[in-house]
Amino acid sequence: MFIALVIGAVFAIMQILLDARNERKDLSVHAKSILDYAGLPAARAAYRLDDVGAHELVVSLLSDPALVKAEILDETGLTLARAARTSTKPPSILEQLLLGSGAEMFARDLRIEQANIDVGTLIIELDPVAAAPGFQQRTWNALLSGLLKSTILAFLLTAIFQLIITKRVTRLAESFSSAAKHKPKTARRGDELDLLEERVLQSTNALAKAVIEAQAPNKTKSVFLASMSHEMRTPLNAIIGYAEALEMGIGVDNIERRNSYLKNISSAGKQLNRLLGDILDFSKIEAGSIEFEIEDVSLAETIRSDIQQLEEIAAERQISLKTDISTEEMVRADQSRLRQILLNFVTNATKYNFSGGTIIVGVTARPDGQQRLYVKDSGSGIPPNQIQSIFEPFVRADNNLPDIPGAGLGLAICKMLAEGMGGHIGCDSVVAEGSTFWVDLKLSASSVSSRKDSASPIA
Repeated sequence: MFIALVIGAVFAIMQILLDARNERKDLSVHAKSILDYAGLPAARAAYRLDDVGAHELVVSLLSDPALVKAEILDETGLTLARAARTSTKPPSILEQLLLGSGAEMFARDLRIEQANIDVGTLIIELDPVAAAPGFQQRTWNALLSGLLKSTILAFLLTAIFQLIITKRVTRLAESFSSAAKHKPKTARRGDELDLLEERVLQSTNALAKAVIEAQAPNKTKSVFLASMSHEMRTPLNAIIGYAEALEMGIGVDNIERRNSYLKNISSAGKQLNRLLGDILDFSKIEAGSIEFEIEDVSLAETIRSDIQQLEEIAAERQISLKTDISTEEMVRADQSRLRQILLNFVTNATKYNFSGGTIIVGVTARPDGQQRLYVKDSGSGIPPNQIQSIFEPFVRADNNLPDIPGAGLGLAICKMLAEGMGGHIGCDSVVAEGSTFWVDLKLSASSVSSRKDSASPIA
């Protein structure tokens, strides 16, 4: 109960302090409005040295209950007109403590804009207590309200605790006592408590396991967001940096340097576009909003149609790309999604390969009525304990190649696409020798019939 009262008092004090801060802020706004209103006529009076007009102006300003003093000085600093009054109500200790004990002064230089000359100064003083009518009453109301609410809350919590916790514990103890009286003498008195303890431990362990499992995706996504920040900033900084260099004229007259800058901008833009494309694809697939157009597709023709683009990707790191097509059979797949998987496989094989290495893109028949599309590289390979996790979203395998771009979504997207086409994806890898990524797809009906016909004995 005491804690609830303290909490209520703390919240009430915070509300009072916030109210006081707002009142002080409103005082500055109030002063600005007065200076804006009186600035032009005060400047004209100071310019003309019209002490009568200046006096009438400062006296009229005192109609504001918060204003306790107004003064107009000429350009030499001498007083042209002044009016003042004393506060009608002395401030309380609480108001002095929260709002201030004295009037606050605000000043503005007077200037004739047409002539572009300074003609004097307008000075006003505002009483913060008079500018905040009802503040003391609001303060006491907030304090009493907070204490009242906290008292009610304390009684409610005490009642709930008595009802839910104390009574149930009492009943549980009574149950243990009753069960102990009716048990044989050979039984230990602690059997029921031991059983209860065991169940509590089991529940605690299950809860701890559930918490760890729930935290794992959050931790993975936190790592992903941190990685995404780096992956997006890198190409953006490159684009901005080279664009600003060209804008300042650096390298404009040097054709070779200018073309290099433009090439770097284009490369960074493509990298950023691929990254955003991966994020959008993953979101669509995870939400189930991507539809597949399954048809008869030739894996061999898919490779041949994209071979030029695949060779260009590999050539960026001086890697040779070869093909190994051992079958021309058709499979059931979505042509565009299949090309997306192939492109991702080759891109990864290039990124995690060594300069001067090799990549083999091939098609081979499987004995289980399927056909395999695979990409084999001569890179660093993947440790056995990481092969399964690399197809999970936001996960990237450890490697000894620094600054490899990517957000860990490519293989997760490939897995979803392969499964969406009724296929199966996997990886075979040996550390320091390379990796082979593959996807197995079902043969088309025509290819299945051809296999059966070729396997039938000749009559």
